[in-house]
Amino acid sequence: MGLLSDIRKMIEGQGAANELEQMELEQVRKMAAAAERGEATMDDTVLGPKVRRRYRFVGSVQGVGFRWTTTNLASSVGATGWVMNERDGSVTAEIQGIREQVQAVIDGLERYYNGRRWMAGFRIEEARDVDVIEGEYDFRPLY
Repeated sequence: MGLLSDIRKMIEGQGAANELEQMELEQVRKMAAAAERGEATMDDTVLGPKVRRRYRFVGSVQGVGFRWTTTNLASSVGATGWVMNERDGSVTAEIQGIREQVQAVIDGLERYYNGRRWMAGFRIEEARDVDVIEGEYDFRPLY
């Protein structure tokens, strides 16, 4: 439970840079809580439009729990999509939600993997918008 607790603490805004970031993270937390109660909606007029971003991560991303961490981060903020190891040693992910949800996942990964002395870390080699997939309801690792 230690790793999950660390991830949740990162998402919960510890070390947020400014008041606006704190407000955005609070909105994501409220949405995640509503999703857990089965009350969340993706009403564009309230939360903002959905976006879907495709990322390619390189560096120390395989054999370190990167897919598991990404899945847990995304699920904890109510984002949907997938994450998958690639044959070349990179990891590809598509993350969908409101912009703050997607950014919360990336921020959590950055804080966890790039903030450790014992880990080489990662970098984002590619990040681009892709078409939103309507009706997607979870985030999952692909094999």
